[in-house]
Amino acid sequence: MVYMYLFRKKLKEYKWYSILAVIISVFTFQIIFVSNTSASPLVHRIAGYTQYDTSSAIAKEGWSQSDYAILAYGENFPDALAAAPLARKFNAPILLTEAQSLTLTTKQTLQDLKVKNVYIVGGTVVVSSTVENQLKDIGINVTRLAGNNKYDTAIEIAKTIGAVQEIKVVTGDDYADALSISSISALNKSPIILVPRDYLTESIKNYLSSNTITHTYLIGNFEQIAESVSNQFPNVERITGNDKYTRNIAVLNRFDTKFDFSNTFLATGNGFADALAGSAYASSKNAPIVLVDNIFNNTTASYLNTKNILTKQLIILGGEAVMPSTIVQRYTNPSTEDITPGIIYKPSEIAKIVSPSVVYIEVSDSNGIPIASGSGFIIDSTGKIATNYHVIKGAYSAKVKTYDGKTYDVSKVFAYDSAQDMALIKINASGLQPVSLGDSDKIGTGDKIYTIGNPLGLNDTMSDGLISSKSRIVNGATYIQISAPLSLGSSGGVLVNEQAEVIGITSAGLTDGQNLNFAIPINLLKLTLTQDIDLTLAQLPHGGPTSKETEIKTDDEFATFLNSHYNVLTIAGKSVRFTWKVNDYKTGLSKVSVHGMIVSQDFGTWMDFLTTNHQGEIMLYFASLSNDIATNYPGASFLGNVLYQDYYTTLPAIRLAQGEVTYSGDGKWFISHPIISFYDLYTLNKSDVRVTITD
Repeated sequence: MVYMYLFRKKLKEYKWYSILAVIISVFTFQIIFVSNTSASPLVHRIAGYTQYDTSSAIAKEGWSQSDYAILAYGENFPDALAAAPLARKFNAPILLTEAQSLTLTTKQTLQDLKVKNVYIVGGTVVVSSTVENQLKDIGINVTRLAGNNKYDTAIEIAKTIGAVQEIKVVTGDDYADALSISSISALNKSPIILVPRDYLTESIKNYLSSNTITHTYLIGNFEQIAESVSNQFPNVERITGNDKYTRNIAVLNRFDTKFDFSNTFLATGNGFADALAGSAYASSKNAPIVLVDNIFNNTTASYLNTKNILTKQLIILGGEAVMPSTIVQRYTNPSTEDITPGIIYKPSEIAKIVSPSVVYIEVSDSNGIPIASGSGFIIDSTGKIATNYHVIKGAYSAKVKTYDGKTYDVSKVFAYDSAQDMALIKINASGLQPVSLGDSDKIGTGDKIYTIGNPLGLNDTMSDGLISSKSRIVNGATYIQISAPLSLGSSGGVLVNEQAEVIGITSAGLTDGQNLNFAIPINLLKLTLTQDIDLTLAQLPHGGPTSKETEIKTDDEFATFLNSHYNVLTIAGKSVRFTWKVNDYKTGLSKVSVHGMIVSQDFGTWMDFLTTNHQGEIMLYFASLSNDIATNYPGASFLGNVLYQDYYTTLPAIRLAQGEVTYSGDGKWFISHPIISFYDLYTLNKSDVRVTITD
C-alpha cells in the first residue's frame, strides 16, 4: 500500500529545542490576598517564567542543600510521572530539563544546592547523553533510570525504591491521576506503576512476580484502566471519579488522615510540570496536592472548605498563565457564584461568534517580498495574535488582515516555540474581538469539532469533523488528531468545540484524506500567554536548523546534523533508527539528494507502525526533516528517500518492484526496497512538499 501526503513547504520544526529558553533568571512570587473575613487563608505563590524556573524555585524553597536531585524531561510527562516516591526516598527535589542541553536555571540550582548525585528518569530520547555529560562535567554523579518505554521506566524507578508491600497503579496515557497520588505515594515511599489500559507489559508482570505486594491502590475508571488489567494486581482498591478533578478529590479524601493540612498545594490540572516538581516538596510537608481547573469546580471548592484548608496556607504552584489569581481568589472566596456552563451552538452560530477573531497573515522576506501566508486568531483586544511558528519562520516582516478588512503591521513577537510550532505576535490595534479559550484536556475521541481559517486570504473557510485522537505525540510534540479537512494556508487557524471555545491551533493537513489532520492543544499555548521576549520578526533566527544566522551548512555538516536529530523515530514507545547521507548521489531533477537507510533490524517495527495506523506520525516526522532541508538549502529543489536493505535466503513477504531484488550468490538474495520518499515539488514549479510511504 502507498500513502501519499502533501503539505505546505516549511511546515514546521519539530525538534526538541527550548520552549523559549531566553529567560534564565528564576522569579519567585509571594502574593497575599487580603480579605474581610478571618477565614481567608495565607496564599503563597511559587512561580517562575518557565516550568524550569518554577521547578528551580520550588527546589530552592524546599531545600537549602541536597545531596540528591531527580532530573526529568520538562516538555512531556510519561517518564517523569513515577518520580515522586524516588524523590522522597533520597529527600531530593525534582528538577526539569530540556532534552538536548541542561537548562541553565536547572544547572544553577543544582550548583546552589550543592547536589552530588542526580537520578535521571527517562532514556536518552527525552534526556540526552549530552545532558548526562554536562552533569558529570560539574562534578555530579549520574544514575539513569530508563526502560524501553514509559512503563518499563516506571518499573526501573520502582526497583530503585526497594522492597515494598503497597503500590499505586495509574494510567500511563495521562498525567492527572499520577499527580493526584504523587504526594501520598511519596509519603509512604510506595511506587507509582504506570499501565496501559488493556494489557500488562512483561516488565510489570516480572515486577509483580518478584515482589510480595499485599495491597494495590488503582486510580481511574474502567475507561482509564480495564478490569482485565486490574484483576492481575493483588488486593485491588479502585478509586474512581467522573473526571480527573473528581478523582483527585477522591484520592485526597481516601488518604486524608495522612495529611497535615497546615499547608495545601494547588496546581493546574491542565499541565504536568508544576505539580510534578511540587510533589517532592508537598510530600516533605505531608501536604496534599489539589488539582485546579481554569473553570471553578464545586467538588474542589467543597473539599477545600470541608477540610478547613481555607483557614490555613495555600501554596500556589505556577505563574498567572497557568494559575490565574482570579481562579485562586474564587476558591478562597467560595461564596462567589458559580460560572454558568457553556451551551452548545449550531455551526452557523459558531461561525458568527468565532470568525471575527480569525485573521489572515502574510509574511515577507528582507526585501519586502511575500514568501508565505497563514492564519491566526486574536487572543486579546489590544492585538495579541496566536499562530503557528512555521507561519512566521524566516520572515523579516508581516502584515495581519482582520475580519473587517483592516491591515496592520506585526510590531513584535511575544513568544515562540519552534518545537511545538506555536507563536504569539503583536499588532498595534485596539477594540479587537478575542476568542474564548477552552480546555483541551477535556476533549475526547468522537467529540464534534470545527475548524476556521483564512487560507490564501479566503475568509471564513470552515470545516467540521470529529476528534480522532485527543493526543498524538511525535518526537515530543503533542497534537490533537482530527477528521476535519485542513486547506493549505489554514495553518494557525482555530480548532473549536461546540461551545464556540478554541481548543486547538490547526497545524497540518493531508490532501489524501484518511482523517490524519492535526492541531496543537490550546492548553500548551496558555503556558506562553504571559511571556514577552520583545523581539521583532527580523530579530528571530533566520539561519539553518541550528539557527546560525548566515552560514549554510556543507553537505557533510548537514549529514551530521541529520544523523543526530533524525536518527531515531519513536512512536508509542517503539523506535526505528536511520542513518543519513547528503548528496552522495544526485539526479537531474533536484539540486539536493538526501539518502537514508533504516537499520534492518527495525524493519519489523516500521511495518508495525504502518499496520497500526501511525502514518500521520510518520508524516509529521518527515515533514520536519523536509522543512530542515528547505531551510538549509533555501531555494533548492530536493529529493529524499529511505531504503531498507538486507540479505535473505528466501524472499520476504513484502511487495518488491522490479530491480529491488538481485541474486548475490551463496544462495542469498539482496533486497533494496524504498520505504519512504519525500521531495520538493519545486521541481514541478509548485511550492509544496510530497511524502510517499510504501509498505
